[in-house]
Amino acid sequence: MKMLFDDAPVIVAAGMAFEARIAKGAGVRAVYGQKREVYVQKLHDFARAGARGIISFGVAGGLSPLLKPGDVVVASSVVTARGSFPTDSRWSQSLRNTLTHAVSSPIFAADATVMTVLEKEALWKGTGAAAVDMESGAAAEVANYHKLPFAVLRVIIDPAHRSIPISAAVGARENGTTDALAVMRSLIQRPGDLGEIIRLADDARKANKSLFRCRNALGPFFSLLDPLDLPLNVE
Repeated sequence: MKMLFDDAPVIVAAGMAFEARIAKGAGVRAVYGQKREVYVQKLHDFARAGARGIISFGVAGGLSPLLKPGDVVVASSVVTARGSFPTDSRWSQSLRNTLTHAVSSPIFAADATVMTVLEKEALWKGTGAAAVDMESGAAAEVANYHKLPFAVLRVIIDPAHRSIPISAAVGARENGTTDALAVMRSLIQRPGDLGEIIRLADDARKANKSLFRCRNALGPFFSLLDPLDLPLNVE
């Protein structure tokens, strides 16, 4: 059954459940989770069902030393180990028109969490990408396959000069939620991580507030409102 364009949602490619909760609203179908095979399949399923576009939305690690927690990046392209994908210029411009403080830059899509300052510095120098996440690559590939408009809106959580503590990384479940008990168990074994966890929690608070502000400002369909010349994928 064909879906009318007015009824077609924007697919939001998030990573964690909290990002999907922030994204939710009229005209949105969110995909989140940490298991790549399941994640990519859901993106394809939603795209085949009918969609007006795909946006990668959530937090990201900082690669540019100029970015601080809460800063907003609207990607000009997504750089992956397999190639580069441009974002939709009209949609990206619409995002920047609303979020005038946003930075326009490439973003790097990693296959695994970028943990250390040295890794971040190498990516910044090697790719020119201002930020890194683990979802934008899959979203770009699916959007390209289905010929859907694609955009990226990411907010910095951990800046370039800070590593991610191991105790924080172990708390990420495959379903996109956080395992607080796993974090606590790791802290017992690695008490030196506590200070970094506290700083990360403060950075996360800033990033979450910024994500909420962005989402509220963009309204329905994440500012992808003009149907003219936009392809609708239906099968």
